[in-house]
Amino acid sequence: MKKTFLKASLFVATMALSLGFASCSDKDDPTTDENTVPATELSAVATTYVNDVINPTYKDLRDNAKVLKDACDKAYANAKAGSLTDKDIEDACEAFKNARREWERSEAFLYGAATNNEIDPHIDSWPLDHDQLVDALNNSTIIAGIQDVTTSPKFIYSENKDFDSVIGFHGLEFVLFRNGAARTAAMLNANETEEGMTSVKGIDELAFAAAVAGDIYNMTSLLQYGWNGDSTLGSWLDSNCKWVVDGLKTIEGNTGALSSAGIGYGQFLLNATGDNAWFPTWQETLENVFVGGCSNICQEVYTQKLGQAYRVATGHGGTTEEGAPESRDYIESPYSKRSFIDYQDNIYSIKNSLYGTRDVTATAPVTNSLMTIMKKYNYSGYSSLSTALDESIAALESAKKSGIAFVDDPANAQVKTCIDKINTLDDELNKAGAWFRALKVSK
Repeated sequence: MKKTFLKASLFVATMALSLGFASCSDKDDPTTDENTVPATELSAVATTYVNDVINPTYKDLRDNAKVLKDACDKAYANAKAGSLTDKDIEDACEAFKNARREWERSEAFLYGAATNNEIDPHIDSWPLDHDQLVDALNNSTIIAGIQDVTTSPKFIYSENKDFDSVIGFHGLEFVLFRNGAARTAAMLNANETEEGMTSVKGIDELAFAAAVAGDIYNMTSLLQYGWNGDSTLGSWLDSNCKWVVDGLKTIEGNTGALSSAGIGYGQFLLNATGDNAWFPTWQETLENVFVGGCSNICQEVYTQKLGQAYRVATGHGGTTEEGAPESRDYIESPYSKRSFIDYQDNIYSIKNSLYGTRDVTATAPVTNSLMTIMKKYNYSGYSSLSTALDESIAALESAKKSGIAFVDDPANAQVKTCIDKINTLDDELNKAGAWFRALKVSK
């Protein structure tokens, strides 16, 4: 996701400059008396967004990452003891799914800590670089560095320059899953069967999994702290994995785990119109939710996560931003065959942001939500946005239940249906963002 988080960063970085000046020219804004909104209502909406969607998502992500770490540690310990069972691997796979769900449901708000602290590319680079993984798992120095679970997460973080694209969720996915199912104890008690890896021992793969899971736990802790700014969690980071905090100093322009104001990104967002604010107006703050957040992941899902492999598989492949040919293998989560699940969770992340609740089955938004504000103040595109959101989720649900995994048939007609629905959703999100930008706000 390196390309996408860069786009989000650029949007957020430039918005306070460009929109800040535009918002001063009220006479040029296409507003009516119907969309004059009290600032207190927009503040309440933003508070719901931060406190009821973002912060609890990151809390559950960190909590689930701890369960994942413990499950991977247990599988590795049992393998060393000669007592590895299928259940050990199945438990790790379930923990992976639970942590992965919360991560994918956070992708509508990757701006802020995930982007500025480069957490997104660190734990979610894809597609997996098979050649890099082959080299890593055949490297005796790397294997030696990951065999002690008390130090291996630091090794993964600090010494990954030659295997940085295979750490995170997708390197872990490779170890735990094959062909859409959990691997077995028998598989991991033997040598790897993948091309180029037949000399790799299963127990060393489990050591790699434990090290990567430990690193994911540390990075999701950094992510939660970045948004909630909780001093207790900050102290935990300093005591347990200070290297991830110190590592931020190597990122150009980075000001530390927290926002540039020295506070969590959540409070930074909620300070709009006041001191130490991310954006100077509520209009800019909430437009960013739509454009820098929701539209950003929407575009990635239909143009890249679904779009690239579909284009190549249907004979319409182009070139990437780097000038390389697009690839049929540009597919997220191929080993677990959970691509459609991931992508639906991305759209659920958008729904949660707009509805003000993490209940993905919700049929109505909460009172202090973006959707409620749009309906209350007669946004003309409300129904179109609501329909586009529902139809995107439904298209991915149908693809999920089809029995045809994306990796097995990226040219399938259901993929084009998903692309078209999500493209429409993206258009509607940007229209809604423009509506928020043009709002008249009373004191």
